[in-house]
Amino acid sequence: MNDERNEDMNPGERDVTEQEELQGSGKRARIRHWHSNETRLSVLRRTAKEIRAFRVHRKLGSVALICLSIMVAFIYMVSALYKNNGSFSVAVDKVDLTQYGLSLSETRDMLYATSHLNAKINERITNISRNDLPDNLDMIDGEHNGDNYIAFTFYLQNSGEAALSYEYEITISNVTKGLDEAVHILLYVNGVKTEFAKTRSDGQGPEDGTTEFYSIGVVTRGRVDDFQPGQITKYTVVAWLEGDDPDCVDRVIDGLAKLDMNFSVIH
Repeated sequence: MNDERNEDMNPGERDVTEQEELQGSGKRARIRHWHSNETRLSVLRRTAKEIRAFRVHRKLGSVALICLSIMVAFIYMVSALYKNNGSFSVAVDKVDLTQYGLSLSETRDMLYATSHLNAKINERITNISRNDLPDNLDMIDGEHNGDNYIAFTFYLQNSGEAALSYEYEITISNVTKGLDEAVHILLYVNGVKTEFAKTRSDGQGPEDGTTEFYSIGVVTRGRVDDFQPGQITKYTVVAWLEGDDPDCVDRVIDGLAKLDMNFSVIH
């Protein structure tokens, strides 16, 4: 009988049963029954854990996918916003005191005075020579870009109640592929023009006929004193890729750069 019973058992139950038979038959059935249940319960526990882990991983995967989708959408919106905002802006720092103030306008009558101006430009331009620029760059109000250059004329007015001093600064930022090495900028202040360019990369000093950039990322910085209430100054900013610049080479193709001009009141 024992041999027949052992033959019906699986190998694990047979081992336990044979061990218990040495200790007496009184505990044999109970221990064999406990061993069999424990084996089945252990299998069920592992299966439940695996199912729970699968569900958790599936939920985490869904959450990660949603977060990734949101991140991609955010990056796309930021990229689109950056492109749609143009590449040249002019701004005045706001001053809390009413006696001091600066205003900007695209026309001399200051009919639509504001603290911020933004110029739209062609997204893709190629290099030209300064000799290709038209002669009337300082004679057209507002945005008047050419196919391969940026041109923007605007007016700055002391809109406060007292004379003041102010500083201005033109910056170039978000530069890729060394594009600023080939960018030249003309600044007209009440008709007086100055051409700016970055120092030659070969260490030979400024480009011919230009004034060196003030510092890395700063094209020029200036100061005006005794600016009277109601007084207006005319500015024109022109930017292009100078084809005769030794640093205007193939590596700057598809490069990017952003220009800004800012004005700050000095009490």
